Amino acid sequence: MTYGRFALAAGFLSLLMLAPPCVSLAEELKPIIICSADDQSNGAAEVGQLALNGLRLAVDEKNAAGGIAGRNVEIVVYDIKMDFQLAGTAATRCAEDDGAIAITGAHPDTSISMIPVANEYEIPLLLMALATDNLTDNPAGYVFRVGPRNGQDAQAIADMLAAQGFKRVALIGNTLNFGLDGIEASSKALAEQGIDIVQKEAYEINAVDLSPQILSLKAAEPDAVIVYPYSADGARVLRTMRQLDLNVPTVVARSALLKALREMAAEASDGILIPNTVDMERPEVQDFFVRLDTKFGVEHQPTMYPLLGYDTAQIIFAAAAAPAVQERLAADDIAGARVALKDAIEEMSSFYGLQGREGAHYEFGKENHHGSPDDNWFTFVEVKDAGTTLSTPDLSKFKPGAKN
Repeated sequence: MTYGRFALAAGFLSLLMLAPPCVSLAEELKPIIICSADDQSNGAAEVGQLALNGLRLAVDEKNAAGGIAGRNVEIVVYDIKMDFQLAGTAATRCAEDDGAIAITGAHPDTSISMIPVANEYEIPLLLMALATDNLTDNPAGYVFRVGPRNGQDAQAIADMLAAQGFKRVALIGNTLNFGLDGIEASSKALAEQGIDIVQKEAYEINAVDLSPQILSLKAAEPDAVIVYPYSADGARVLRTMRQLDLNVPTVVARSALLKALREMAAEASDGILIPNTVDMERPEVQDFFVRLDTKFGVEHQPTMYPLLGYDTAQIIFAAAAAPAVQERLAADDIAGARVALKDAIEEMSSFYGLQGREGAHYEFGKENHHGSPDDNWFTFVEVKDAGTTLSTPDLSKFKPGAKN
């Protein structure tokens, strides 16, 4: 090495020694915090865990791609255990302690207690599986809904039953919000299709003997039954229907997408149809489940719940990239960033995610905080193999007079 080259190398080494440690842009900037407040260990844990899996996959992929404008995304997880007080406290901590830009929640009932907290602290709350129809009626404040509402499930079911020629339908559900709201929504949708409702029954969720309700349905001689349950009570409904020979075509609300219900019902769940928002004919949806299975090392069935978590994350990512949100984050103004995030979501009148059929998209707006559209959104799956398999149904066999 000549003297000139040695001096140049030595000088370059000196500059390296004086320079500060190399830090990536994402490490220099504060992360964007998303709070997940869901049941992870109680009766609705399957919903919470599946939604969180979708959320985590989205966050990992976003960070691997460089984050949002150079900022990594982090998730703070709270297990609310189906407890209304825990849910409200978790939402408060998200707003006060964690510096979250948004809160997500999937549990159908306890998420309700997070709504007043979201509006008080002006932090967007994106709800995934809460189906009560009027949840996002105006004024919705800082509350958005990503998943479908009961009225949309009910309309999809009524449209399918009408197309298949059903004329006499019985309804049964539990007395919680999901069950009662579902029965009301189905009553309206069936009436609009000119389908007679021959009987309605409701039961307490902890009721052990459902024979009186099922015998009442059977006496009405329906050609189909629609059920709005949660997991354990849904299994009891299906088992009692089989024991009492009420073997007519049956549609069970989205709760039957959960393994817990179908595993408890076993053979009694075979043949039922379930409304879903997963179109497995879409290549990007197929690829999503491959990536999800790879990340978590287990096979996920094609249900809406992990898609809800993934799409919710993508909605937050897109909104957080808006210039107004980035400006507030750069000023370390989390409160202002939350307001700007809400405004950005309201601008998403045509946001494409993984839910729904090919070509369908979310439709948010200033007067519409419910993103799932009415059209081209639902599919149906059929249960087989003693409740273990979800498959594409052969609707030519789902007709009045068929045995379930």
